[in-house]
Amino acid sequence: MKALYATRVPDTTGRLSRRRVTDVMRRPAPTVSSRLPLQQALVTMNRLGVRHLVAVDDQGRCVGVLSDRAVAARWAFTSPSPLQQTVLSTLDIRPAVIPSSWVVAHAAKFMIDAGVDAVAVADPEGHPVGLLTGADLISLLCAEPAQL
Repeated sequence: MKALYATRVPDTTGRLSRRRVTDVMRRPAPTVSSRLPLQQALVTMNRLGVRHLVAVDDQGRCVGVLSDRAVAARWAFTSPSPLQQTVLSTLDIRPAVIPSSWVVAHAAKFMIDAGVDAVAVADPEGHPVGLLTGADLISLLCAEPAQL
């Protein structure tokens, strides 16, 4: 159910693609324990008004990103009581986590290759420092069209 549709637009100056993800991402990252039941994670999403939550382990390290789409897919294809399953059981096998040292071009390629519309941005120890979404990348393009 994941989709990120992108047309490659040449960045002739390279300035946008070389920006650090930490300059573009949302801070702080909305987090949730990977042990939490999906139902409680949905309540958190609704309360915060977000579509993604960064899932963290008991040490506070990123283990992936929970999206509303992943929860909907789990709900549609799992029974009984899929909302009692944990956040961890719903995460992708390949964690949607990138290092804070990356630039926008690397993050965008990762997102396209992984088929995700959001990634957790983690510090060198694996702790979340932000969340980068496809909407953040589109906003970057819209805010600086002269750099295309």
